[in-house]
Amino acid sequence: MNKHRTERLNLLGCSRGRIKLNNTTRKKLIQEYYSRRTKDYDAQKSRTWKNPQGFGAEVVKELSSAIATCKNGLVLEVGIGSGRNATVLLKKAKLHIVGVDISKEMLKLAKAKITGLKRSLSLVLGDIDHLPFGPRVFDALVCMSTMHYFPSTKEILNGFHRILKNNGVVVYGDLTIHETDDKEFLERLENTISKVHAKYHKPSEIKQLLEKSAFQVSRMKTISYRKAYRSLLEDKGEYFNVSPSVLDEFIHGADAGARRQYALSNNELTLYYTIIVAVKD
Repeated sequence: MNKHRTERLNLLGCSRGRIKLNNTTRKKLIQEYYSRRTKDYDAQKSRTWKNPQGFGAEVVKELSSAIATCKNGLVLEVGIGSGRNATVLLKKAKLHIVGVDISKEMLKLAKAKITGLKRSLSLVLGDIDHLPFGPRVFDALVCMSTMHYFPSTKEILNGFHRILKNNGVVVYGDLTIHETDDKEFLERLENTISKVHAKYHKPSEIKQLLEKSAFQVSRMKTISYRKAYRSLLEDKGEYFNVSPSVLDEFIHGADAGARRQYALSNNELTLYYTIIVAVKD
């Protein structure tokens, strides 16, 4: 990490403990974080999930199944990133996907992948808090591994409801807190290695938020996977000047409940990814 970047993160408090960022500062840091991750992003995801798409077969299957009913439809993917979801979906179904992302560099990476798919994929530099679309435009909306960066989950889901057509489908996917983790071990872990996330949810919490935003949940699945502490540092910690000793100290300080819930070992832990498919009421 260059000296200027290190000093900036230190001034923000990013090398020590948790600070509360305003939304503008958080978004700037998210943009910088993904700008620096672009080169290794797909490789990191593939390593974690042991899959070229960057997700395990179960996640790909659930996502593809949810969107299969939208043949010839217009689909919005919020947080399209490198386009790894979109390219899979476009190969499996006849769709037009509009991909929105806050990072110019990630959109460039997605654009490089869409040779032969240009007529089926449009890319937009945009913000999940201010989606530039009118009401009832999309047949489906996909939001994978993105919601945790934004604190206003309820408002975002209301925005999703607004831009979806009647009976439109929303597919939510994200890392989630273990249902019995009332001490929020995952939140504290994330606060240790990454300074840009806002909030993770338990599966039951995000389901309730969807229902309060007038969505009817039709399917919900939580998928567990193992992740090495080394990978946590490579994916996140190193971008925020977090040393291995800091993560090691946090893991060794975990209580018995966290050790059981996340199956902590000397080298890795179990994480949980939840996919929820819901229909606009």
